[in-house]
Amino acid sequence: MKKIISNLSGTFALQIAIYLFINIIFVLKYLSRVSSHSIEASILYAVFVLAGFFVFKAYQHKIPEKVFKISFWIVLIIAVLAIAGLLIYIDKYAVRVDRWSAVVYFLDALFRGEYPYGAHTHVSETNFPSPFPIWYLINLPFYLMGDTGIGLIFFLLLTAFSVKVFFGSYRKSFLFLILILISPAYWWEIAVRSDSLSNVFLIFAFIIWFDRKKYSLANNFWLCVLACGLLASTRFSAMIPLALLFFKPYVYLPWQKKILFPIAVLGIIVLTFSPFIFWDTDTWIFFQRNPFMSQTSIGNIYLLLAMVAIGCFAAFRWKNTAEYFNIASLFMFGFILFSQISLIVTRGVDGHIFDDSLYDISYFTLALPYCCAVLVAQNFKNK
Repeated sequence: MKKIISNLSGTFALQIAIYLFINIIFVLKYLSRVSSHSIEASILYAVFVLAGFFVFKAYQHKIPEKVFKISFWIVLIIAVLAIAGLLIYIDKYAVRVDRWSAVVYFLDALFRGEYPYGAHTHVSETNFPSPFPIWYLINLPFYLMGDTGIGLIFFLLLTAFSVKVFFGSYRKSFLFLILILISPAYWWEIAVRSDSLSNVFLIFAFIIWFDRKKYSLANNFWLCVLACGLLASTRFSAMIPLALLFFKPYVYLPWQKKILFPIAVLGIIVLTFSPFIFWDTDTWIFFQRNPFMSQTSIGNIYLLLAMVAIGCFAAFRWKNTAEYFNIASLFMFGFILFSQISLIVTRGVDGHIFDDSLYDISYFTLALPYCCAVLVAQNFKNK
């Protein structure tokens, strides 16, 4: 046991703290609504996760890779069935989170020939769709299949397969999958049909694919331009991991490409928005109601500028994909944490902080897959 503890690094300690923080705040917020034992449950959860890591690290070498392969597929199948069961069992209209209806009602309006960004969600007539155009295109097949919730299954499978490719080991992939599936934050996303983490999984899978293909901004310039433009046109939050990935190689581009890259990426983003920008050239309705109004309405410009500066520095602090995951996890967790603190300082709290809808803890899940990847890498670091 002493040897196991001594092999754990500061990186592991920091990432396990982030993992526990993300999940425990979900336990505290949502379990407290139905039980008075949310604090006790949080402590038990932390003990369970930490004990599980020590046990896994102590005995993983005694278990054959074949056992992990079988276990990986069994757990993945059970997870898919569990998600399908929750999609059937939980009444989506009873859920007071409107990310699923932001997609569905947008597409409903689009196929009726109505301006889709003007469609309110099922929660409130003042809540409007906030994802960017490409995200609706990605979700269109699930919509046509009759339930956008199917996307939750698709993106879990995409992530599981991508992680297997990245680690090249069922032993490591199994641990990653377990970390996702014992996360209360993940199951909250499933229960409320939120597609936020699905978008995170998409960017995470792209980064793994980019790494495995040995692509680079210098050698695959136009592919990177296209990827950045399209992925940035899914959600505003998708730009954060992309910026951390591409800023350093961007700095070393020739000056001509330095100018061309942001112009070309912005051009693709504008192109994806153009059908909605020019939807009605008489009233120019896009400038009265668009997703930027929802995604930037409560931001703090000073915090944003500070995080941009920190992000530029952080982008130079990684040398390989494993280190990138660590930086991405730390940066995105820090970004959301300081954003929430900034809101508390500037706007105060209306009653209990977990009851104030202004504070959305689901954004912490932006760091979740990167955090899990680092924990897996650290767990096997000395193997």
